[in-house]
Amino acid sequence: MAGARAAFLMNPLEAYLTLAEPRRAWVYATAGVLIAFIAYGDWIVEDVSLGFLYVLPILMAAATLHGWQIFALAAGCAVLREWFGPLQGTPGAGLRVCVGAAGFALAGFFVAQLNRQRQAVLQHLQERERQIQLRLEAERQLQVVIETSPLCILTLNSEGRVVLANTSAQNLFRTEVLPLQGQEIQTHLPILKRFLSIQHSSPNLRTSVESRGQRADGETFMAHIWLSTFDSDSGRCLAAFIWDASENLRDREGTGLDSMMATSRVLIGAISHEIRNLAAAASTIYKELASVGSQGERFSTLGTVIEAVESVASSGLKLASRSSDAVADLGMVLDEARVLIDASFRDEGGMVQWRVPPQLPLVEADHHSLLQVFLNLARNSEAAMKHNPRKILCIDATLDNDMVLVRFRDIGPGIANPEALFRPFQVGAGSTGLGLYISRAVLKSHGGDLYYEGDPDGACFVVQLWLASEDSDSGTS
Repeated sequence: MAGARAAFLMNPLEAYLTLAEPRRAWVYATAGVLIAFIAYGDWIVEDVSLGFLYVLPILMAAATLHGWQIFALAAGCAVLREWFGPLQGTPGAGLRVCVGAAGFALAGFFVAQLNRQRQAVLQHLQERERQIQLRLEAERQLQVVIETSPLCILTLNSEGRVVLANTSAQNLFRTEVLPLQGQEIQTHLPILKRFLSIQHSSPNLRTSVESRGQRADGETFMAHIWLSTFDSDSGRCLAAFIWDASENLRDREGTGLDSMMATSRVLIGAISHEIRNLAAAASTIYKELASVGSQGERFSTLGTVIEAVESVASSGLKLASRSSDAVADLGMVLDEARVLIDASFRDEGGMVQWRVPPQLPLVEADHHSLLQVFLNLARNSEAAMKHNPRKILCIDATLDNDMVLVRFRDIGPGIANPEALFRPFQVGAGSTGLGLYISRAVLKSHGGDLYYEGDPDGACFVVQLWLASEDSDSGTS
């Protein structure tokens, strides 16, 4: 009750202080008029002093005055009170002026301090209101981002129940009839519940995983999940961003299968070519022996075997010839190679220098097979420089008439016997010794080539690619 009464009494003062600040001239004029009327009244009333009324103009003007101005006004009012009051000329005038000035000044300082506190409170309230508006705007923007995000966004409480789920989450799990909020995530993504129970060394766990998910209608899908845990009053909670990777998985596996089949056809064709050469040589010798009268059952069997080998080689060559035309964006292939090669060399303390034009044409090659060729050449250079204190690989691409040349130049020990580079199953080669052999066969299947270029400072391999014709641009792989 007392607080309400005080607020009621403060409201007129608050209203006056609000109006006084922008109207200083009006306040000073009104205060001056009041002082004049009080002095005149005190002069005509002889027996009673009206000097206490000087506090009114002081209270009125103090809200817009500084400290010394308030004291000067108070001293002036005290002098007028003594001059026009009934005690004029009596002993103790100086003391009365000092006491009056002090009292008036204290009243003025009280109003001034009250006004300063009021302004501080108003500024605080304005800043608080501004912060509230900013927070509400940020919340609205965050809500828009969450609701319009193509990613499924979930938050789970410590019990594994869904606290927040956006529209994409409802669509992903097909729970339009029964909202996800309040449901256990165990039914749809069991792996999230397990992450809530993991005792991790750090309070907040951040990671990404791939896991099988299940929709409300029982259909399964491959989910790629970015998740993080955080602590709240109720315990450990979890936030997850989920992407349906099923289509991407199908595309990736389908592309991988196509690339594997294309490489297999190239390999079969290359090996069949070698077998056919051997079979042709054996057939020539067989015919020469037959012409000089060599006969017998075993001799006839040898001829049958040679014919069978020639038939197998011819079948392999026919299979390899069925490879479809492909067009690759060389710039995109080099961008993907750069991500992988730079990371590998950086881990080994090496450096890759890229001298590639910003715009590169389309070339006749399979995207994934060409990428594997580039990675194989970079891996060979990395192995060659393994014991070098400095490991530098320079990759540059240049146009040469209707062809593009991509060079892989390192500062390794070089190649002692370049003639044997592209032979399969070489003695002393790493792994199977088929890397360069298959890489060259892959490029030759599209009309390109891979060859070694002498370099006094190391080794240099050149990938030769044909520019894609306008008719084949639409078939970019």
